[in-house]
Amino acid sequence: MLLIPKDRYYFSFFIFHFPRAACFRLGATFFTLALSALVMVALVPPPPAWGQWSIPRPAEGRQSNSASIITLQAVEEAVFVMTNEIRQQHGLPPLLKGETFRLMARDFSTDMLRRNYFSHTDPDGRSLTNRVPMPRGVHLMGENIWTGNGYDITQTKRLAQMIMVGWMNSSGHRANILKKGYTHLGVGVKARGQEIRATQLFIGQGED
Repeated sequence: MLLIPKDRYYFSFFIFHFPRAACFRLGATFFTLALSALVMVALVPPPPAWGQWSIPRPAEGRQSNSASIITLQAVEEAVFVMTNEIRQQHGLPPLLKGETFRLMARDFSTDMLRRNYFSHTDPDGRSLTNRVPMPRGVHLMGENIWTGNGYDITQTKRLAQMIMVGWMNSSGHRANILKKGYTHLGVGVKARGQEIRATQLFIGQGED
């Protein structure tokens, strides 16, 4: 006597002992449902690929305005030291620190960040000679500016090196760094998030 497991039995019964007409009706029903499902799938657009997902980002100006502007004093000091090291390598005397000139350089870096521009001329049309009053005894002024985004502001030395490399690779900025007539230097480096502006203000005092 052949014993068939109960679950297999019910399965076999359903397959082989179902009335033929019912099978046809059931098959037609399954076919209709399957066709409807395929049509619905075709009408629904597929989701984007993983690489296409993105997080909405605010406009650049709006995002930067929401963060506070800070002074990167350690970077300022490093830029000042590196500038004098380069001058001494070229047989030039080191520049002196000028706190007033440093504050002027900081003000300009802050203004560039706050009003979202990068130029020696501000949005009001004022260039260096219009923005910075010529102090008594000053016969020469010059300015270098730098901008960067995405840098780690805690990497003081690396950031200062990047700024100096950028200036030394530009003939006009290099000429300011190596100019004989300058006596004082003010450095102002400001950051808003990872957006940075740096300004060097060169001053020549005394006899021309």
